[in-house]
Amino acid sequence: MFTIKTTSTVKALTLSALLLSLSTCVLVSPPTNEDTMTDADLIRAAEQKESAPTEGAQQWMIGYHHGIAVVKSFQCSDLCPQNTLRVIYYDVPTDATCENIGGVTKSILVPIAITVMPKDYCFPKVIAKYWGSDAQ
Repeated sequence: MFTIKTTSTVKALTLSALLLSLSTCVLVSPPTNEDTMTDADLIRAAEQKESAPTEGAQQWMIGYHHGIAVVKSFQCSDLCPQNTLRVIYYDVPTDATCENIGGVTKSILVPIAITVMPKDYCFPKVIAKYWGSDAQ
């Protein structure tokens, strides 16, 4: 009977230690919006020449700048990849505005079917000059 109690106690202690270590991992490393991109990284991304996708619009998050998600997007009309626009912009949280997160709002022409339409984007200040009327 003494052996059964000891085995049960050891199992309970082992299980408790395992649960404690798992909960510590969760508490220590929650997902964060830490900065993964510097101003220099954004400039490099904006200046980078890359092939446009051969079909359809594509977008993905490429990092965080000042705690805000940065998205790279390829907007394509019916003539992919000839009529493709690459845009790098902030994904503005719903409870914020572009200006209060430090971005610059610009309306740029985006290809849609056989035409273009203006669409507002929130650009990080450091790369805003690469899009719109003041683009190089």
